[in-house]
Amino acid sequence: MTTETIIESGMSFGPFSDGHCFYIEKSQTLKDINKHEGIRIAEFLLLNTENNRTVVSIVEAKTSSPQPKSHENYASYINEIKEKLTNSLALFVSFNLQRYPAGHAELPDNFKQLQIANIHFELILVVKNSKSEWLIPLSDDLKKALKPTVKIWNLSPTSVKVFNEEEAKVKKLVS
Repeated sequence: MTTETIIESGMSFGPFSDGHCFYIEKSQTLKDINKHEGIRIAEFLLLNTENNRTVVSIVEAKTSSPQPKSHENYASYINEIKEKLTNSLALFVSFNLQRYPAGHAELPDNFKQLQIANIHFELILVVKNSKSEWLIPLSDDLKKALKPTVKIWNLSPTSVKVFNEEEAKVKKLVS
């Protein structure tokens, strides 16, 4: 079985089993849509099936983050991450529902076969250069910003996750 690795923000994500990762940021359909729009999108989607549960993780990667509350760009940073994760969720669902036939065709077969009603979603931010203690306020603020998305999509209260590179390695997101 072949594997896929994605290099983003100085981190090597994967390797992931063939057909379990969709590099949504590189989607040709997204590029076509973005000729007229400026839709911000996360890096990739990761499909996991474990314990009779199917999870699609939407992953955004950043090299660093501004310090909470002490940096004037912090609110903008949180909003950008929220926008990328929310847009990626909506775009994936639109591809899966064949609203964009070309986008649906780009999906790996494992993603095409998903029944959206049965999927659990995770919204994940990985910040390469962050101390664990810095992640707590960042996670709290991102969860607050994504609360409407979590409510609208009826996601688990634990669906928003923020990791640094070391924690992402433990979760087998980064090698």
